Formats: sequence, C-alpha cells, structure tokens
Amino acid sequence: MPTVSSSIEIAAPEEPVWDLESDPRRYPEWVVATDRMLDVPSDALRHGATYREYGGVAPFKSESEWLVTVFEPHRRQVHLGDDGTVELELTIEIEPIDGGSRLTHTLEARPRGLLGALLRLMWPLIVSRRLQRSNDQTVANAKRLVESGST
Repeated sequence: MPTVSSSIEIAAPEEPVWDLESDPRRYPEWVVATDRMLDVPSDALRHGATYREYGGVAPFKSESEWLVTVFEPHRRQVHLGDDGTVELELTIEIEPIDGGSRLTHTLEARPRGLLGALLRLMWPLIVSRRLQRSNDQTVANAKRLVESGST
C-alpha cells in the first residue's frame, strides 16, 4: 500500500498546531490537496466526526468523504477517506520537542477497482512524487500559519 510521510518542526506548542488540524473549515487555506470543503461538522472535530471535501492530487481530483477514527487531543488524529476509487488513511501526529512541536502527516493510499489498477501502475512513476510534494507543502503551510499566529 503506497504511503508518504512528511514531518516539520514548528516553533510553537502543540495547542495551536492541534487547533489548526482540528478545524476542517480552514483546510482549503493550507492543505494542498483540499480545493474546497463540501460539508463540515457544526462544531470542532472529534472521534466519529465526518466531513466531505473536493480535491486530490492532479489529475486525480474528486469528492471524498472522511471519518475521524482516532482523536487523541494535542497528540494524534486518524482520518479515513474514500473518493470511490481510493481509500485513504491520514495519520496526524503532534509531539512536543525543545522549542516547539513536531508535526507529522502520514498518508496511506489503497487504490481499488479499474482506476485503482491504473493508479498502482502509475504510483512509482507519477503519483508518489506528486503526493509527497503535496504532503511536504501541506506541513510547511501549517508551520507558516501557526508560527505567524494565524491559527
């Protein structure tokens, strides 16, 4: 199963990082693969919350639905997503370090169906690099927003 992971050190405690990660209304501001939110919870994320978005990594963009399956405040979240052709598992981890926090996003993709077969072939050539760049830029965007006080 294809997996990409990106980590970054942020000069801020875990709380503002967690607050940004827990507000899906703001995902289009900083999550590279999120173009727009289609449905978000009326309150903050929690275990069992769902949301829908439109996005992806070009040329594979579509609507996806997500379920928060793990929610350990200020430490870890796991979101399971499905766009009909790929099941995704996003693990968000925040750990304290000297001078701030370390944020890690790990994304595991499980392609299925006919498009899944095509994705499995294209993964090493195209998709993995694009997804890694998107993931790297997303955690860099989180760092920029948190360190600028925009959370």
